[in-house]
Amino acid sequence: MKKLLVGVTLAAMTAAVFAQTAAAPAVVEKKSGLDVDAGVDLRARYEFKDNWMNKNSTAVSPASEDYYRMRTRVWGKATYGEDLGAFLRLGNEFRGYRNSPDNDKNKFPDEVFIDNLYFDFKNIGDRVDLRVGRQDIKEGAGRVISDGTPGDGSRSAYFNAILAKVKMLEKSDVDLMATYNPYEDELTMGNPHDVWDLTKIRSGSPYSKMDEKGLMAYAHYNEIEDFPMEFYWIWKQETRFFDKTKRYPGRDFSTVGTRLSPKFTDKLSGELEAAAQFGNVDSADGMQGRDIFAYMGYAGLTYSEKEVVCKPKLTGALLYLSGDKDSYYKTKDGSTDSGWNPVFNRTDTLNQIGANMYDQFRWSNLIYPHLEASVEPYTKNIVKIQTGPMFAAEKDNNATSDYRGYFTQLRYDFPLLSKIFGKRGDVTGAVVGEALFLGDYYNTGTKGVSDTATWLRFELNAKF
Repeated sequence: MKKLLVGVTLAAMTAAVFAQTAAAPAVVEKKSGLDVDAGVDLRARYEFKDNWMNKNSTAVSPASEDYYRMRTRVWGKATYGEDLGAFLRLGNEFRGYRNSPDNDKNKFPDEVFIDNLYFDFKNIGDRVDLRVGRQDIKEGAGRVISDGTPGDGSRSAYFNAILAKVKMLEKSDVDLMATYNPYEDELTMGNPHDVWDLTKIRSGSPYSKMDEKGLMAYAHYNEIEDFPMEFYWIWKQETRFFDKTKRYPGRDFSTVGTRLSPKFTDKLSGELEAAAQFGNVDSADGMQGRDIFAYMGYAGLTYSEKEVVCKPKLTGALLYLSGDKDSYYKTKDGSTDSGWNPVFNRTDTLNQIGANMYDQFRWSNLIYPHLEASVEPYTKNIVKIQTGPMFAAEKDNNATSDYRGYFTQLRYDFPLLSKIFGKRGDVTGAVVGEALFLGDYYNTGTKGVSDTATWLRFELNAKF
């Protein structure tokens, strides 16, 4: 907590210094008076999965499962002039399962929770925008900062944070953040059938009791035309946590990295991101303390045609997440932990089956060369494909091969209704299907187990 308080103080001092010393921009006429707005958004999903891998394991389950999820959110905001604002969003999600041990969890009406509640203070010294409270935050491509509450899946993604955006140069700025995300949310109303453990890696009884704290400095440098650059440092602390029988070590580590997005021509662009992690792992329940040194890399090249029929787009990319020969939960010799930690990006945004290789989407130990292609045959009707082989960077979990399998995702996004109530009222849909043709990393010799894992989603979204 001391480190967190020091970080908040430093962030505030930095913002104040730049606000006082930087030259003020030209005076422009500002809006005045009070403005209020409100709305509702609804999301309905039906999902089916079959023959999935057990998390953090080489085993495969022959079981299938299908379920629906309904999320409702209502929001309201108020702004006064251009410098002051407040935003509140309340959320609820309930689920219905079939043929699953989860079929008694999260039934209607579940609970109402505060999904966002923050206050904006803009143009402090004409250089600083400050946002204080519960808020969604995403930096860059989201590979390190995108979700502060991974334990509840896509139900929420907020951070309890202070975020200061400091303008450094004409087109460049730096985001300074301090965040504290506890495992239990006490700002709820209702009586849920099952508690939401917001930070869990493994389920506890009922909580894993892991709190997460973090500090961030994330710079966006845009002074060179067609060559945006990002540089970041993130400190994170994960406290010790529990499953139903064991205690696991906490972690204290920093992540430093850069993301470059050169635009070579009007049709050809690239992306390169590289990051390294260092710190230490606690000792717990017979597990020795360890140093941390891990790394991540992404390289992609994209060709797109905006003036051609169907607007085709093609990306070739490679994602590398370092692995470790020992388990995340135990070690044989106390050697350095070299497994990548996704920091605040335990999500399923890359793909669903890949995310479920790990306990609660904790991406690590992966080499994934892949292609992504899309076309738009009609306005806002977008068809995408993502495909490529997946490998483990290290043969963990006593695997006999590093080949996880060949993955393919097909996705179709489409509009249904637009501007039903004047400027409001949009309804969209999506169909997503995934398959992983399992490789020798997995044990498919069990009776009833297929060599293909599948997943399917139908989704409707409405915003009013």
